[in-house]
Amino acid sequence: MEPPSYDKLVNRQEITDAAVSAFADSTHQIPEKYVRTDEVLDGAIVGENETYDLPVIDMARLLDPEFSALEIKKLGDACRNLGFFQLKNHGVDEAVIEQMKGNTVQFFSLPLESKKSVAVRGNGFEGFGHHYSRASDKLDWAESVILLTQPVKDRNMEMWPTNPVTFRHALDNYSVEMTSLAMQLLRFMAADLGVEKEALQGAF
Repeated sequence: MEPPSYDKLVNRQEITDAAVSAFADSTHQIPEKYVRTDEVLDGAIVGENETYDLPVIDMARLLDPEFSALEIKKLGDACRNLGFFQLKNHGVDEAVIEQMKGNTVQFFSLPLESKKSVAVRGNGFEGFGHHYSRASDKLDWAESVILLTQPVKDRNMEMWPTNPVTFRHALDNYSVEMTSLAMQLLRFMAADLGVEKEALQGAF
């Protein structure tokens, strides 16, 4: 079976020394490919008369038979009406989270040459690099590393950093925790929709 293909609206590009040096001096003129004057200005994401409170979903209540039905309804409303929610009492091992955070900080603190050992290749999506939109050809100011973690058989381990030495182990542990959590949430979303849990879980 072939790895999944992605019809991307966003492409990736390797980060070069020239890109890094462009921002080394604050008096340097920002390169045109980073300027986004036509995009939404800061503070104008919602209209003047619109305010939104991010729904908070409690995993402990989802798992508690006494409160589950009410919390499932709240989860469903958040998905339908806003598309975002914050999850509390998620049960993910805090040590796993902190290890992933620490390894991420260490990776992005490395010299460019070290990070480029897992640079995005050709028209690929995985690896270390910039984002840019097909439509605008503008580059993202941020560095990013994108890695496929699930399913395990589709992982491209050549793109997984070996520096820091604990990065792969940290990402594997984090992926296991996040996958388990996602499957639980999908089960509750399926319950809200009135469909079998396999209908959603199977898609992911």
